[in-house]
Amino acid sequence: MPERARQLARVLNLSLGIAAAVTFAAAPATANAQQTSSNSSSPRNSASSTPKSSSPNKSTGSSTTGNKPSDGAAATSCTSKAVPPPANDGNGDQLPPLDLPKDPIGGPRMGECGVVLPPNATKLPDGIAADSWLIADEASGDVLASYAPHARQRPAGTIKILLAMVALREIPADKLIVGTREDTRQPGTKVGIIADGKYIAGDLMRALIVMPAADAANALARELGGPDEAALKMNNLARELKALDTRVVNPNGTDVPGQSTSAFDTALIYREALRMPEFEAATGSKRVQIKPQGNRKTTITRNNDNQLLNTFAGATGGKAGFTNAAKNVLVGSAERDGRNLIVAVMRSESEPFPQAESLLEYGFTLAAARVQPVGVLTGATSQPSPSSADTPSSAETETTTLASSNAVARSAFGTAGLPITILAGAVVLIGLVLTARKKMARAKRLRLQQGR
Repeated sequence: MPERARQLARVLNLSLGIAAAVTFAAAPATANAQQTSSNSSSPRNSASSTPKSSSPNKSTGSSTTGNKPSDGAAATSCTSKAVPPPANDGNGDQLPPLDLPKDPIGGPRMGECGVVLPPNATKLPDGIAADSWLIADEASGDVLASYAPHARQRPAGTIKILLAMVALREIPADKLIVGTREDTRQPGTKVGIIADGKYIAGDLMRALIVMPAADAANALARELGGPDEAALKMNNLARELKALDTRVVNPNGTDVPGQSTSAFDTALIYREALRMPEFEAATGSKRVQIKPQGNRKTTITRNNDNQLLNTFAGATGGKAGFTNAAKNVLVGSAERDGRNLIVAVMRSESEPFPQAESLLEYGFTLAAARVQPVGVLTGATSQPSPSSADTPSSAETETTTLASSNAVARSAFGTAGLPITILAGAVVLIGLVLTARKKMARAKRLRLQQGR
């Protein structure tokens, strides 16, 4: 073999050997870079990134959950705080009680189980026998005094405030609703809807706010998608308001397992409802009229069952209710000298109206004395923001994304692409050598031809 051919072969073998060696050495680095890229794009603390199970607090509109803990079981914190009174005797499987938040909604003192008064407060009025109650300033939400504010109770008709709020949000006031036999068969006080009767939604919503209106409640719940769907929407609204003692199973407020609220939540929800002009106007009216549409022309007139409107000067509205488990419940409001107060009375063996009057008088006395509030009717400001240790910030997320992209780039051009680049260089080198060899051979032939 000529010397030039042997030199060319040695160059070719050397180039191929270098390319093979670099490829073999780069393979583990490529795998490591790909693993680094995968780790960079995953959430932090990947060992604990398994999705958490749903919280028991998650909204539910159904009472068919097969859980065993009883609604009447002993409370985990203080008497009657975590668990409402039994719905009824022998009612089968129960829903588990709602979780107690780590920090009481509304401030530390709202977690107390007895009387919660400001410093140097005057003596409480006599005759207050309710299991829990609360007085608050409507404008600021300041809680002036309370008793077991977060004790879980049965809501009875006060739960319909949530239903009215959802209906006012989602159902056009001029929508025509047709009554059904199911509406007429609802337990409790009814407006007087008849099957196949046609009614304006706005009239039914005002009736729901003014009186128990079990038939109107069922008709509106059906318009919202049915009782279960209406309960789900009511629960979602309660969570939105941070009313964490409240769970709706039946939008009518009847005694069913799992249904609960508290004096704090009832006052909180009522205060929010008063911000809706339609609700505020209806709750302060002493009567409501429902005008059937179509051939039926007889107007239905019903009186407001809130006795405060007739007996307490300055009363501006409210919602009362009664069931065997809830006993007498009431949330109401009144205005005096430009100040508006809210009172909630839960689970009273006797009529709630005299107690509400005494508590309102006491509240106006405390307000005039400018006492220090014991809490506040708001949940959003009491909730801690997500921990930065658990939730990546937007900057951290962007950094992680960029790091992942850079790792992929390094993988493509710094490791796996390296042997390809060397191999391509070797091929180019071989091509240059061959070209040079051809030129040299041609030059040699020309010299020989010239020598002849």
